[in-house]
Amino acid sequence: MCPYVKRSMFHVIESDEIASEEDLDYLIRFMFEFSERDYFLFCPVSNGVNQFVLAAEIHGVLNIALTEMRYFPHPSFDHDYIKLDREERLWDWEKEVRETSPEFMRCTLKLTERWRRKLELHEALADQEANKEPASPLILKPGMFGIGLDLPIALKWWQRRKQNGPNK
Repeated sequence: MCPYVKRSMFHVIESDEIASEEDLDYLIRFMFEFSERDYFLFCPVSNGVNQFVLAAEIHGVLNIALTEMRYFPHPSFDHDYIKLDREERLWDWEKEVRETSPEFMRCTLKLTERWRRKLELHEALADQEANKEPASPLILKPGMFGIGLDLPIALKWWQRRKQNGPNK
């Protein structure tokens, strides 16, 4: 009996699920948002690794940390793969799977630290820009009176001033 239980989450990605730059961008964003999870890309051995994933690795966005061979589609479950090593004793259904199904490789994908920092910085700058407000609701423009008031900003300024006190 095992003395401990390990909980983890992982995502199975099939090679044909990444068919465009948009699909790759979605995967990268998902990997950034859920960085504690593991991501496995399954590619047919005959085709090699997905071209978009390879391009992302070349450009330093993704890292293919580990590539394992001898994975086959599970006969009873979609989107699931089983590892069948040559040395293992095989059950009848395992023999049939090995003989009739194509072999896949499992690539463990990781977001590079450089790209993770870049996304964090981009997110922080976007948050800062969203929370940025004009210094004053007054508008100085050439005109008849030379001064104006941006009413929506002035209203927000006044409400904040009323809530926080005049010194904040």
